[in-house]
Amino acid sequence: MLSGCVSTYKNSSDLSQAVDEYFRVYSERNDFESLMSFYSSKAHFEDIIYGNHLENKAEIRNFLAWDKGEFKVLEGDKALTITNQVVGEYTAVTEGFFHEFSYDGQKLGPWLFVIVQEFNSQNKIIKQTDWINYTPRKNFLGGKNMNNELIKK
Repeated sequence: MLSGCVSTYKNSSDLSQAVDEYFRVYSERNDFESLMSFYSSKAHFEDIIYGNHLENKAEIRNFLAWDKGEFKVLEGDKALTITNQVVGEYTAVTEGFFHEFSYDGQKLGPWLFVIVQEFNSQNKIIKQTDWINYTPRKNFLGGKNMNNELIKK
């Protein structure tokens, strides 16, 4: 009688491992295809500071595009450091900072970040929201003001 029951229990340690692996790949910043494999095909992505709202994996791929521009970490071999992380059943909130780097010859960072990720039952990202303290500000302001959505409600 119980043989027809299927467990829908999601092991949170599996999600923790997936999140750890995502940020390891992101930190090493040398395998873009591996990074993209963490996203569901219908994933949504918001960069709150830039004002970008992306609707699917193809748009996310184009936005993140590690092959655009010349990127180099200026000290050490990791692009980021995690300072705090909370992983729930289907959500991960990660705080940290991007190390100083050069992009097309321009020195940038360090940048604080908070990244919120929501996952499906296969541990694929279905929604990611980035809060990154981009500096120098004059280079990054001017995107869509997502705060206008609050006024409409």
